[in-house]
Amino acid sequence: MQGFSFIHSSDLHLDSPFKGVITHSPAIADYLRTATFKAFDALVQLCIDEQVHFLVVAGDVYDGADRSLRAQLKFRDGLKILADHDILSFVAHGNHDPLDGWSSTIEWPEQVHVFGANKVETKTVKKNGEPIASVSGMSYGKRDERRNLAQKYRAANPDLFQIAVLHCNCGGNPNHEAYAPCKLADLTSTQFDYWALGHVHEKRIMSTSPYVAYPGNTQGLSIREQGERGCYIARVNEDRHVELAFHPLDAVRWLSAEIGIDGIGSIDDLDRRIAQIIDSLREKTKGRPVICRISLAGRGPLYAELRQETVIPDLLERAQQLGVSEDPFVWVQGIEINCQPEADLDKRRDINDLLGQILRVSEEIRDQVLKKRGDSHGLEDALKPALSELYDNRRVEKLLGPISPDDLERILHEAELLCVDFLEKNE
Repeated sequence: MQGFSFIHSSDLHLDSPFKGVITHSPAIADYLRTATFKAFDALVQLCIDEQVHFLVVAGDVYDGADRSLRAQLKFRDGLKILADHDILSFVAHGNHDPLDGWSSTIEWPEQVHVFGANKVETKTVKKNGEPIASVSGMSYGKRDERRNLAQKYRAANPDLFQIAVLHCNCGGNPNHEAYAPCKLADLTSTQFDYWALGHVHEKRIMSTSPYVAYPGNTQGLSIREQGERGCYIARVNEDRHVELAFHPLDAVRWLSAEIGIDGIGSIDDLDRRIAQIIDSLREKTKGRPVICRISLAGRGPLYAELRQETVIPDLLERAQQLGVSEDPFVWVQGIEINCQPEADLDKRRDINDLLGQILRVSEEIRDQVLKKRGDSHGLEDALKPALSELYDNRRVEKLLGPISPDDLERILHEAELLCVDFLEKNE
């Protein structure tokens, strides 16, 4: 068998809006609007630069079933460029872009194969006229795919390197919906040499014999998707040995930074530290723009000043001005107060007064959150008594939406600090 190479990508989410980003800069807003397209352009160029034989896209090409026309045209144009360079493309659709969603009458190049949803399809790849690999895949026909699709895959070409393309939740990842759920054993027990997975937005190699891999998404879409995003380049030699390398593609990177206030004595010192953080993030990404969130942690006398109403908004505005003053930009989306007063809250909790009692109640709720972290219904039931006045109001409930365990922990921490501020001042 001749050696060959391919790129495994997934979750392009073309034309997806960034979540949680508010900017009054037209230039930054425009850059963010086109970030998923820029990442796709980088993917196409990487295929050409690396002279791979084919590209695999393991689902969620688009962000929604009613995919935008400009996203469809962008994807078609990119695959046409690859076809002009004799690079094949194999595309599966996932839960965000099932085949029952709207699509325009776009004609795909002959070198592009989009997998159907009725059965697993297998296509043979040739190099210099000789078969070298088979690629099997299946798209979602509808968004809510709860069947174990992995059970439908059968390796049928043992003489070739066999690749399976599947959009699924393998191993019950709690951070993603259980679409096409399967176990790792469902994949490794087959004769496929490489499982090209999609759906999970973090890169992860779950097995190397055979290879079972998630490349993650090509562009982070929110602060929850920090760090480099991209694809895998797979090089297969004559003995079917695989060398897998990750390559970043993201046009803008989400990052976070923490500043401890313990040794900071003034707002001037903090302002200088924020400027240093911005410079370090710019250097870290080597020419790639950044969206970041800065967290103020630790315990110190600066805490009281930071709690003043206008201090954090003013620091944020200053940080944003610093971040966009140089290229590439570093957009500071928020500055969070996760620091504490000099008073030790754990010790303050043991004092038998009103503040101590409030802090003990908060701790009890936090314990419930930790116990119910993996049980959304149990968490909701535990919180109903405290939040009934809000969630029993239909209008308010629609605006609030569900509260995650992380959201609740932040709310509890903020409530504790507010109580400390108010009660300590009025003692």
